[in-house]
Parts: sequence; structure tokens; C-alpha cells
Amino acid sequence: MKLPDFLRYEPLNILKERMGIPRDEYGSISVIVAAGGLTVEELRTLVTVGIDVGWDDLTHLPDGTFALKGERVLLYIRDVSQYGNQAPQPRYHLLTCNTIDQMHRDGRMQRYVSSKRTDGIFRVNVASQAGRREEDWRLQVCKNCLMKHNFDGYSHMYGAERQAYVDSFMPERFFAKYPVSPHTRLPSHDSDSAPLNDYTPDFGEISQKARQNAGWRCTACRADLSAQGLGRFLHVHHRDGNRWDNSQHNLRVLCIACHADEPSHGHLRKNPDYREYERLRPVG
Repeated sequence: MKLPDFLRYEPLNILKERMGIPRDEYGSISVIVAAGGLTVEELRTLVTVGIDVGWDDLTHLPDGTFALKGERVLLYIRDVSQYGNQAPQPRYHLLTCNTIDQMHRDGRMQRYVSSKRTDGIFRVNVASQAGRREEDWRLQVCKNCLMKHNFDGYSHMYGAERQAYVDSFMPERFFAKYPVSPHTRLPSHDSDSAPLNDYTPDFGEISQKARQNAGWRCTACRADLSAQGLGRFLHVHHRDGNRWDNSQHNLRVLCIACHADEPSHGHLRKNPDYREYERLRPVG
């Protein structure tokens, strides 16, 4: 599928004109890489041998899952001791469960490592009388994790059905439900509950009051627009871009020039009021 040239795509240009955005004005996008994120080497380690973690190294997300430097991870115990021919089979943990809570209370969280493996194969260090060796084991998911969070309705399963689910469970099923890179700050609304991004019916009254409380001055450049006929050049700006949010902390009184300097408001410079204001612009 070939995308159209959006710079010359007429339906888009017509829509921009209806929105008051000039045809020759285009937005910009910037990518910000958060400081403290995982390095490339750490990412490689997470999908191979795992990274040792303590309780305070993890971000404990509201959904009960764990994140390490912005990446959602699994936890498991990597070091096991073999006695004779027997070695315990550690479980890997998806979320905070009774086992994790108890290990935290006992101060034993330093035994855990974090991993992003999706195939169910984990690197294990096996200590025995013959020494220590590294092996890749197929581990099973923690049943307490499945039970506490009722993953896929696990708590309603019984007997053979429950065991079959555990035997077949793969971490990729978990990461399909809980993406590897979580947003630790979730949006306040979803597609059903989000209000339309439009001004509320009483915004005219709210705007009038806000400008009166500001003494009819721009709170940025301090331009005085109290004289008759200048009030239309004084705007009330929504800081977060949500026009329906008229909470006091979200409103800022700005002259049209300062308003045009706000992100995504450059189109105001094409407004006739802007050009007139620049000609009449008072000195604050």
C-alpha cells in the first residue's frame, strides 16, 4: 500500500482550511528518550540470562506487574542447588502474588532476576557438589500469580483443566495482555469515557471571569488589555489542550501573541486579530 503525499493531499488541505490551519503550515514531532532507560546491552541480557534485581530496582505498576527501567519484566529465581539427582524447579512470576509478597517480607527478593523471555526458557545456575553449571530450563508459571489475578479465568478452572493450562502457558501470552513497554502514567479516559475535546457551554462566562481576575493583563508578557476594544486580544488558554477541562490550574490568560507561542497554536499567527494586535500591541 502506497501512502499519498500528504503535503499535496487535497482532502487533508481542505480539512485544514476548515479548521483555520493554513495549507503551508505543518506540525512537528519530536522523540524524547527517557533518561535512565535500559541500555542495548541490558535489553540483550534481559532476553538471555536475565538481570539481578532487588525490590527497590523495580517499578511496581498499578496493575500488579513489574517494570525495570520502563520495561515490563518477569521475575524468577536463577540460582538453584542440586542434591543428588534432584533440583528444585523455580517458577517465573508475572505479577505481585502471595509468594512475592512473602519473599519481600522475608527480605529475600535479592534472589530474583528479571527477564523478558517469551518462550518459557530461562537461564538457571545449578550448584552441586561437582560445581556450578549454567543450563536453560523450561520453567512453569507461578500458580499463585495466575490465581491472585485470575489470569484468563484461571481461578474458575479445576483439576486437569487447571494443570493443562499451567503446562501450556507461555510468557508471550502474558506480554500480549501486558505490553513489554508500559505507560506508567495511564490516560484518565478511554475511548468510551473521554469527553469531546470542545469548549463547554459555559466557557464564555469562565473566560470572562478568568480575564477579569487577571486584571485584563497577559500573564506571560504582562501586556495591559483593559482598554475598551482590546479585550478580544486576550485569550484563555487550556494548558493541557483539553478544552473541556476548565479547572483553575489548566487555564492561563494570554494575549494572542503569547497564545500563538504555545505548542500547536502557531496557526493563530494567520488570524487577522493577530496581525491587528501586532500593529496595536501595547507596551506592558
